[in-house]
Amino acid sequence: MKRSNWRQSVYGGVALSSLLMAGGAFAQDAATEEPIVIEEQVDETEARQEKIVVTGSLLARDEFSSASPVQVITAEVATIEGLVDTASLLQGSSLASGSTQLNNTFQNYVTNGGVGTQTIDLRGCGDTRTLVLIDGKRPGASGTRGAVAALDLNVVPQSIISRVEILKDGASTIYGSDAVCGVVNIITRDSVDDFELNFSGSLPEESGGESFRLSSAWGFDWGDNANFTISAEYRLNQELDTSDRSYLECSEDYVRDPLTGRRADRLNYGANGGPRDWCSNLYFNTAIDRFSGERLIQSPDGSTVPTIYGGSIPGYRPRVGTGMDENGNLYFEDTLDAPFLDNTDFRPKNENLSIFLTSDVDLPAGITWDSEFLYSKRETEVEGWRQFFPNIGSANNPAGNPLYGYIGAPNYSNDMNSLVQVVMPFPTFDKVSVDYYSVSTSFSGGYGDLGFLSDWSWKVDGTFSRGEGTYEGNEILNSKSSDWSIDGVADWTGDGVPDLVTAPTINFLDPAVLSGQRTADLVAAIGGYQSGDTVYEQTTFTATTAGDLFELPAGDVGLALGVEYREFSIDDQPGALTQIGDIWGSSTAGPTQGENSVTEVFAETRIPLLKGQFLAEDVELEASVRAFDYEIGGSDSIYKVGLNWQLNPVFRVRSSYGTSYRAPALFELFLQEQTGFQNQTAVDPCIDWGNSSNPNIQANCAAAGIPSDYIGGSSSALIIESGGGDLLESESGNTFTAGIVFTPTFAPLNIALDYYEIEINDQITSLSGAQVVGGCYAAATYPNDFCNLFDRATGGVDGNDFSVDNVQAPTLNVDSQQQRGIDLEVRYEHDFNFGTLTIDGSVNWALERYINVFGSDFVSGVSDNDFNGTVGYPSVVGDMLVTLERGDWTYSFFSDFVGRQDDNRYYTADLNTPQQYVGAFPNEVMYKAYTEAQFVHGASIRWEGDTWTFAGGVRNIFDEHPPAVSPDVVTTSAGNVPLNATAYDVLGRTFFTTISKRF
Repeated sequence: MKRSNWRQSVYGGVALSSLLMAGGAFAQDAATEEPIVIEEQVDETEARQEKIVVTGSLLARDEFSSASPVQVITAEVATIEGLVDTASLLQGSSLASGSTQLNNTFQNYVTNGGVGTQTIDLRGCGDTRTLVLIDGKRPGASGTRGAVAALDLNVVPQSIISRVEILKDGASTIYGSDAVCGVVNIITRDSVDDFELNFSGSLPEESGGESFRLSSAWGFDWGDNANFTISAEYRLNQELDTSDRSYLECSEDYVRDPLTGRRADRLNYGANGGPRDWCSNLYFNTAIDRFSGERLIQSPDGSTVPTIYGGSIPGYRPRVGTGMDENGNLYFEDTLDAPFLDNTDFRPKNENLSIFLTSDVDLPAGITWDSEFLYSKRETEVEGWRQFFPNIGSANNPAGNPLYGYIGAPNYSNDMNSLVQVVMPFPTFDKVSVDYYSVSTSFSGGYGDLGFLSDWSWKVDGTFSRGEGTYEGNEILNSKSSDWSIDGVADWTGDGVPDLVTAPTINFLDPAVLSGQRTADLVAAIGGYQSGDTVYEQTTFTATTAGDLFELPAGDVGLALGVEYREFSIDDQPGALTQIGDIWGSSTAGPTQGENSVTEVFAETRIPLLKGQFLAEDVELEASVRAFDYEIGGSDSIYKVGLNWQLNPVFRVRSSYGTSYRAPALFELFLQEQTGFQNQTAVDPCIDWGNSSNPNIQANCAAAGIPSDYIGGSSSALIIESGGGDLLESESGNTFTAGIVFTPTFAPLNIALDYYEIEINDQITSLSGAQVVGGCYAAATYPNDFCNLFDRATGGVDGNDFSVDNVQAPTLNVDSQQQRGIDLEVRYEHDFNFGTLTIDGSVNWALERYINVFGSDFVSGVSDNDFNGTVGYPSVVGDMLVTLERGDWTYSFFSDFVGRQDDNRYYTADLNTPQQYVGAFPNEVMYKAYTEAQFVHGASIRWEGDTWTFAGGVRNIFDEHPPAVSPDVVTTSAGNVPLNATAYDVLGRTFFTTISKRF
C-alpha cells in the first residue's frame, strides 16, 4: 500500500468514528498551532475576544495549539536583528532560507512580478504555492510585466507588523488556492496608544547597500465606540554595485591544481599584468571577421596584425587561445572589467512609501465594523551594462564612409561574404514604479445579540486591491542598429518580409565606440526608450459563521461554515517598441490580458474526543472541506483531517493529512510570448557530449550531427515562455505532517519536532530551456516531442555553429513535485537573578526534493532528479536567537546557518573541464561546484525607557563572505556568488540602529 493510501485509510477511519461519536456532526478542518508556548509571544492587546483564532483555522479556541505546526515571528525580531523591511524578516526564516527567494538580486532576469519584486517561497515549492495574508485576508498581487501572481512584500510596511504566523502545511480547505506549501499570515497592530516616531538604519562597513526606514504611528479614540490608527513609513534601500564588494566585482574561473591546491586561473595574467587581469566580466572591444575568424585588431601577443588602423586599439585584450603574452604567461581571459562595474547594480535602488489606516467601530446590536486601508508606492531603478555585437558589412556601410573600407576589400567576392562582428558595451537603465491600493472592510457580531444562537458568531468581509505598475527603460533598436543577419536580410519582426533598416549614424569600428568611450553617442545613434503598464485587480467577498453545535463529554463540538467569491484580472501592455518587435537582444512579450473568478463553499469542525483520561488529557479531531468552481480551472473539492493528542502535560502529538489545489495563475493562462535569454552551457546537453556519462545524450547528440567535442555557441539561446490557456488544469496535492511537542515540567523548555511530506500533482510550470533541450536528447526515444520545441543551427558558415537558437517553453501541466523533511523548534525561557534568558532556535532538514517532468527521471539530462542538497537548495538551514533581559536592557546574540550545497552530481567528476577550456591550463584543474557550510553571527543591545527606545548592533560580525564557486559549472549572479543561493549575506559586516520615541 502506498504511503498516501494508508494515511487516507487511517484518517478516514478516525474521522468516521469521531463523527459517529459526535452524533453525526458535519466534518471540516482545523489548523491551529503551537510553535512552542506561543502564548508568551502573543500580546494581550492583540486579542479582541476571550478566545483566539489562529492561522489555519476559522474556529476560536482557548489556547494556541493545533494539529498543524505553526511558527511565529514577532516584530521584536526586526529590531533586535536590524531588519529594515518585511522581506528580510520573512525570507530569513528557516522555512524560507532553504530555497531561493525572489529578491532584489534578480533585476537582470525575467522574474515573476518584474524588477524589484520581493516574494516569499516556503520550502522551495514556489512563491505561487505560498499564500500570504494580512490579518487573515487575502490581498491581491502587484508588479510589472505579464507574470504577476504573488504578493509583493514591498507593499507591507514593517512598522505595522505585530507578528507573523507561518503555517507549515497546506491550508487550501481554509483559504483556497495557493495555500499548498504553507501560509504566511501577517498580523498588524490593532491599536496605537501614543504618537510614535521610529527611525532605523542599516550601514554596511563597506559602502553600498545602505538601508533606512522612517515611520510614524498615531491612534485615537472617538467617543467610547470607535478607535482609529494611522501609520506612515518611508524606506530607502540604496543600490549595491558589483564594484562595491570584491567577491562580486571579479568573476574568476576559480579552478585549482588538484595536487597542489594552487589557484591555476590566477597564473594566467593578461598583457597588462594588472591585479584583476583574470576577471571575466563584460567582454567587448573587439572585431572579428565572421568567415575567416581573423581578428581585425592586434592581439597582445602580436600574432594578429590588423589590416585597419595600423595598430591595436588601446586597452584591447582579446582571447588568443594558447598564445603567450610578452611576459611569457599563458593568456586566457578575454575581458576588460574596466570602470563599468561602478555603474552595474547587484541590488538596485529601491524606495517605498506606505500609508496604513485602520478603524474599529462598535455599532448597535453588538456589531463591530473593522476596516483597513493600505497604500504603497515603490520605485526601483537599475543601472547596468550589456553587450552589443552587431554584424556589419558593406551592405549596411554608410555611403562614402572610408572607415568601412576593409569590408569592401577586393578579396571578398560579394557583400554577403564581407561581414565583421564587433562587440561593444552599451549602458542600460530600467525604472519601475508601482502604486498599490488595498481596502478591506468587515462586519462581525454574535447571534446572541440578536436574541438567538448565543454561542455563534458571524462575519462578512470585502477586500479590493489594485496594483498599477509602470516599467520603462532604454533599448537597442533593430531598426537603427543595422544588425543584419548572416544572409544579409534583416527580418527583425519575424514575418518573413525584409524590414527597413536605416544606415548607422555612428562608426561601429571607431576605437572609442568599441572601448566604451562614446557610449552617449552610441545610445543616441541606435537607442530608444519605451514604457509599459501593468494593472492587476482582485476583489474578494467572504462570509463565515461559527459556533458550538452541541456538547460531548470531552467538550463542545465546534463548526464553521463559509462561502467566498473572488475575481481577479490582469492587463499588461508592454511598450510600443516591444509590441512591434523593434528590440535588439532583449526580453520581449506581447500584451497579457485576462480575468478569472471562483466561487467556493467551505466548512470546518473541531470534535473533542477525550479529556482528562490516562494518556489522553485532551484529544481533538479537526476536519475541513472545501468545494470550488473556477471559471477557468475547473471544479473539485478537497479535504483535510488532523488529530491533536495531548497525552499529558509533558507530551503532545499531532498529525494532519489533507488535499490541496492551486488554480492556474493569470499569467500561466494568458502570458503572451515572454522572452528571455540563457547561456548555451546552461541549456545544451550536447556540449562536449563525448565526455557525457549519459548514453542517451551521447547517442542522440551524435544522431543530430553534433561533434563530440562541440564547445557551445557564443550567443545566448532565446527562451520564449507563453501561457497555457484553457488547456491548463488546476494542480492537486496532498500534505502529511506528524509531530511531537515536548514541554517538560522540570525545565522551562519547549521542543517541537515535525515531519512533513508534500506532493503536488499536475504541476503547472513553464519548462526551462534546459528541460526542453534535455528532454530531447536525454530521452530513450529520439526524436521526440521535446525536439519540436526548439531550433538549432546546423553548422553555420564556418561549420562549427550548432548553437540552440530559440526554445519554446509553454506553460503546461507536468508530472509532480515532492518534498520531505523535518522541522525542529526549540524555546527555553527562564528567570534568573541576573535577568530573563530566552533561547529560540529553529532548524529545517530537507530529506528529499523531487521534480518529475512527464514521468521522466532526468533534469537537464541528469538521472537523479532529487535536487536536495544542490546549490540553492541546502539540506540543512537554521537560525537561533538568544536574548537576556535585565531591567530596561536587552542583550541579544543571533546566528544563521546554511549547510553545504553540492552540484558535483551533475558532472562526471570534480575534474570535469568544459571543452572550450581544454588546454587553457597547463594541467588538469579542479572546478568548484559546491559551497561550504556557513554560520553568520550578529549581536545587539537595546535600552527601553518610558518614552525612548534605543537599539544598536552588528550583523555578520566576522564579515563572512558568500562561498565562491566556478561560474562554468554553477550559475553565478555576480563574481563567483551563486545566483540561487539567496540565503547568503552579500553585504558583509553591517552596523544597525533603531531609535523610537513615544509622545
